[in-house]
Amino acid sequence: MNPIDPQAVRDMMGAARELSNIRQALDQAAIVAITDQAGVITHVNDKFCEISKYSREELLGKNHRLVNSGHHPKEFFIDMWKTISSGKYWEGEVCNRAKDGSLYWVNTTIAPFLDQNGKPYQYVSIRYEITRRKNAEESLRVSNRELQDFASIAAHDLQEPLRKILTFGDRLKGKLPADISEESKDYLQRMLSSAGRMRKLIEDLLTFSRVTSKGNPFQKTDLNQVLKDVLADLELRIEQSGGKVVVSELPLVDADPSQMRQLFQNLIANGLKFHRKGVAPEVMIHSSAVGDSVRVEVSDNGIGFDEKYLDRIFTIFQRLHGRHEYEGTGVGLAVCRRILERHGGNISAKSSPDQGAKFIITLPVRRRSENVELKS
Repeated sequence: MNPIDPQAVRDMMGAARELSNIRQALDQAAIVAITDQAGVITHVNDKFCEISKYSREELLGKNHRLVNSGHHPKEFFIDMWKTISSGKYWEGEVCNRAKDGSLYWVNTTIAPFLDQNGKPYQYVSIRYEITRRKNAEESLRVSNRELQDFASIAAHDLQEPLRKILTFGDRLKGKLPADISEESKDYLQRMLSSAGRMRKLIEDLLTFSRVTSKGNPFQKTDLNQVLKDVLADLELRIEQSGGKVVVSELPLVDADPSQMRQLFQNLIANGLKFHRKGVAPEVMIHSSAVGDSVRVEVSDNGIGFDEKYLDRIFTIFQRLHGRHEYEGTGVGLAVCRRILERHGGNISAKSSPDQGAKFIITLPVRRRSENVELKS
């Protein structure tokens, strides 16, 4: 028999203590449960009992259907089970129901532990409560929806009287006597011009309010086709400005096609509109892959802007130039940002005065990233 190595014994005891400390820290910080390969609960910590309001005896030997709130569709859990039973870890936000009927949200990670054959033999779930955050998000969502509804209703109600102003103004203009004073003609033209700008403002406000509430379902979208349609719509404007738009190959993405069209139309139209006097506008569009996202740059050779106004240009109704210099309501870039927020992307810009502008879009290629396999 080989003699026992005292140092090896001390190392083993130290490792055991370290493992015990890690488990104790985890138990104090997180909501932990362990299930067997069939999903039967074999271990829960005190925090699991505390948040679910079930005793340990009531939980052991059961499965997680005991705390199912009914909030998620059946497919949600089918997808989860397929993922972990294939040896990959799963992450998601889950709404559960406690024993007393109250609901609570947890950010959940489920890690499968694999045997020598690569098959899961147990699953460890680690949860962190996010009920307060989810309630705040829901409150904000409701507030935003109410604000969108208000903006939509207000804008809709304004359209009818405005339509009458424009209609009767045009009729009056057509019936003016030949000897009317130039001052009277000027007053009438100013009224019609103001009414026309207000109509455009209302239309843009409706567009902004409907980005989230009236969006279409996401689908595989060919951005090359989107740009082809946009350029067809802008053909006359490009011709009138003497400009050109150069587009490189763009990818397929999961997106709302109509909003992608709106996004690129706004950006290209801006590049054509804010051009330097005597210089034909040029807009260049190219893309590159960045991990699971695509980066699209829309660059122009126009008047540019000072980057100290970067945040301002993406805010609704904010303009850097007077309406007599360049047409518009200051809503287009705010709509772009809102569209990208809905798609899980973002937009920024780089520029300097008289040096053109570059708008940088980051857009996820897929709505959900691939799960990553976890080795035991």
